[in-house]
Amino acid sequence: MRVLRMPVFLMTLATLAVHEATERLSISRDTTVMGLLSQFDGTATTVFVALATLRTSVKSESLEENARMWRRSVRFQFAAAFALVAFIVSTAAAHYTGLGSWAVALNLTTTAAVLWALVGPIEPA
Repeated sequence: MRVLRMPVFLMTLATLAVHEATERLSISRDTTVMGLLSQFDGTATTVFVALATLRTSVKSESLEENARMWRRSVRFQFAAAFALVAFIVSTAAAHYTGLGSWAVALNLTTTAAVLWALVGPIEPA
């Protein structure tokens, strides 16, 4: 959990900021858009849960390689968890329009979590 303290803190602040910025936009009350966001989040959740399981299926001889793979796996698990929360909120927002700005905010920050998982910090070779 220590590895994720700062990313969780930053993503929470970013989600709150985006929520405040999108609260009055008409897109946040459009149920069709929320349905599309829900589909995106469901797909992202499935993909990142599958990628997060790579840690258990790939082992290296080097401790450094194992540590690098573990850190990458944690980033994928973080992206999967964020995508799952966004999926739940987007699905609910398709029925309850008051959650639309939260769904939009979570989708934007989910995109950041996905990019962090894919690219991640550059590590020395």
